[in-house]
Amino acid sequence: MNYSRTIMSLSPSATLQLTAKAKELKKSGRDIISLSAGQPDFPTPLPIADAAITAIRDGKTGYTASTGIPELREAIAKRYSRRRKIEWKPENVVVSNGAKHGLVNLIRSAINPGDRVLLPRPYWVSYPEMVKASGGVPVFPEESINPREILRAADQGVVGLLLNYPSNPSGYIPSKDEMKDLADAIAETDMWIISDDIYEDLVYINGETPHILDFRPELTERTAVVSGVSKTYAMTGWRIGYSLTNARWAKLSGVLQAHSTSNPCSISQWAALAAVEGKAEKEKKEMHNSFRRRRDLICSLLSEENDLQFDIPDGAFYMFPRLIANTEHNSELFCDELLEREGLAVIPGSAFGAEGYIRLSFAASDEDIREGVTRLRRFLHGRYST
Repeated sequence: MNYSRTIMSLSPSATLQLTAKAKELKKSGRDIISLSAGQPDFPTPLPIADAAITAIRDGKTGYTASTGIPELREAIAKRYSRRRKIEWKPENVVVSNGAKHGLVNLIRSAINPGDRVLLPRPYWVSYPEMVKASGGVPVFPEESINPREILRAADQGVVGLLLNYPSNPSGYIPSKDEMKDLADAIAETDMWIISDDIYEDLVYINGETPHILDFRPELTERTAVVSGVSKTYAMTGWRIGYSLTNARWAKLSGVLQAHSTSNPCSISQWAALAAVEGKAEKEKKEMHNSFRRRRDLICSLLSEENDLQFDIPDGAFYMFPRLIANTEHNSELFCDELLEREGLAVIPGSAFGAEGYIRLSFAASDEDIREGVTRLRRFLHGRYST
């Protein structure tokens, strides 16, 4: 049997692979600490769970509209119209099986075979594979994303751009001036933009994450905003994400979804509605405060290690330190050895297009963070001391 050459060319998700390997080792009896997970370690807030239970008892268990229940789409449109000061309506919203699904729908709806799409480094592991699976060609800037790189890419025929702030894997957030410069450069091109804002509420700086639409609202017609309830409300397993974009792009995304997965889980949608409507803001704030405190803890612990160099993340729940003990690095091999020898799971930077780095999640208990950093430092000293 012959299989799809396109699909065979895709790389497996390094984050899911390593997390799965860590779980298998733990299941076999190994003492494993995982700082690899991209999900909160808190239970879903009770008001959200209660909304789901009520939906079950009310018999809301059948198919819904493929793009989501009207109540949720309307609530999302209202929330983001207020947030971005842009008028979005329910027809601009598609509710999907997680933000990742929304990204796939949008990318496949925008790309024609051979289209080139700009992906700033470090990028989330799935972006290049999503582009390739849609027949596109990932393009990576020669340096960190800036107006010059955007204009150069446009001159070279790049048709689209993916932005992700706060960044996974680094937690980086551009300043207002940096974001304005990016928005001004994009406005000089014909590129479409997908802004992956899934970590938008996990911010440790004053104010919100600057957004290209804050500075260039006219870009709304060719921008898709993607977010969801998974990270902010500890709802990763509920699988609800959503996108907001122009009515045509939203319609095409919805048609694709209708012919692939149809609607997201009905019960999850009613649970997400409670989150979007603000029924769990107290719990949201408590989780946010915990992440901020854990960020400060892991930064303090890692600052004592001379073999690592890092910037303090402004958002998300990841650290992305650079290995500086020697000049040659294979971060995948490093992470495999770290897991085997010390029982610590972290993600190699090569998966994010940044060789020589590793990603650590601080969506973990204080105890696991302390023990994880201890194991990492012990491994570094043992690996590079000879």
